[in-house]
Amino acid sequence: MLLDENFHFVGTTKRKSATSAIAPSSEQTPTGRSNAKTKETFDVDADADENSQDPRTDRRLNWTKDEDIRLASAWLRNSKDPVDGTDRKADQYWEDVTKEYNQTTESCRQRNRNQLKIRWDRVKKPVSEYHGCWIQTSRVYRSGFSDDQLMDLADKMYASTHNNKDFMLKHIWKVVRDERKWSAYVKRMEKEKEKEKEKGATTKPVEVVNLDDNPNMRPMGHKKAKDERYGKKKASDAYSAISEKLDKFIEVSTMARKDREKVSEVQQNLANSKLEAAKLAHKAAQEQVKCKMLDTYKDLLLAPTSNLSAHALAEREKALESMRMVLFATDN
Repeated sequence: MLLDENFHFVGTTKRKSATSAIAPSSEQTPTGRSNAKTKETFDVDADADENSQDPRTDRRLNWTKDEDIRLASAWLRNSKDPVDGTDRKADQYWEDVTKEYNQTTESCRQRNRNQLKIRWDRVKKPVSEYHGCWIQTSRVYRSGFSDDQLMDLADKMYASTHNNKDFMLKHIWKVVRDERKWSAYVKRMEKEKEKEKEKGATTKPVEVVNLDDNPNMRPMGHKKAKDERYGKKKASDAYSAISEKLDKFIEVSTMARKDREKVSEVQQNLANSKLEAAKLAHKAAQEQVKCKMLDTYKDLLLAPTSNLSAHALAEREKALESMRMVLFATDN
């Protein structure tokens, strides 16, 4: 009897465990998903941290441009930056961002606080780097270039420092580019980087080693050699490339400005020449009229007057007086 009871107990346990294993999984079986063909399969917590205490789901939810834009907008409106922000703690701040984001998001695509925070942490660095490229090109070409032309230059500068990879988050950058909160946020990140560099310099002083004096120097590793073979550069090389490109931009801009000044000078000289030529032509015409008047004056003055009446003589005298005033006014 004892054997039968144990046997019955084990069988019952096995049956119950099988039922409990099937029941929850039936809600997420591929067959259940296939019934809704219009829905895509995503992982909502693709950006979630392993140590997160927020609930996890089984769907991967890729970020769309519209969702990135709404995240950036919520970040701006709830920013705790000192420009317009508050003194909220980080947890409360991201709770507010999450609440605003999910208010305009359909329920099947809503995310938790941790997912939004990690997404923002991932995009802020490339967006701030592209913003730096934009600022540098805008300073070089302050006038004469449209926004599209400046963005093309910023695109090339960004790609040159990221292994020729294009900047894919311009939709986020366009939301924050002109905002004071974003500018202050970027400056704060730069200051934090400088502090980290200074801290690293004090804690880990750089030791200058002469390779020729150190025969036991470790040879170049496989990864480093492979990186150099495929043209991958260090950050210092990337910044040198930026500096070189900016120098070229400045040189080209200076040459273009000088060319414009030369063209303007030539045009001014031509205008002055035309004006001078017009003055000379006008003066020549006046001299020609004066010469004709002088001939008339001489003819009238030397003409006989014996046959003229008193009225004609008076008119003759008036005409001579008028011509004398024109011809010999400077002599008087």
